Amino acid sequence: MIDEVLERAKKSKVIYEILGISKEQYDTLFRQYLEEFNGIVKTGRFVEASIRLLKWLGFDESKIDLEKLIKGVVVMKVVVRENKRKR
Repeated sequence: MIDEVLERAKKSKVIYEILGISKEQYDTLFRQYLEEFNGIVKTGRFVEASIRLLKWLGFDESKIDLEKLIKGVVVMKVVVRENKRKR
């Protein structure tokens, strides 16, 4: 799948075309996942939000190690900082 997506990315700059789905399907999925992600961001605690983010991305709890957890915390801190900056 990754190779196919990267190949399509060479031919188009439109995200849903690169992903190989319709615009309607992309819009629906984007809204759904954006709501889920916003729920994670609103957790307010970086470590808890990081764990929820990693699980949301498909990581099994047994595969979440310290390195992944810290990377998740970095992502959450950057997202929260950017949200505050835009206000």
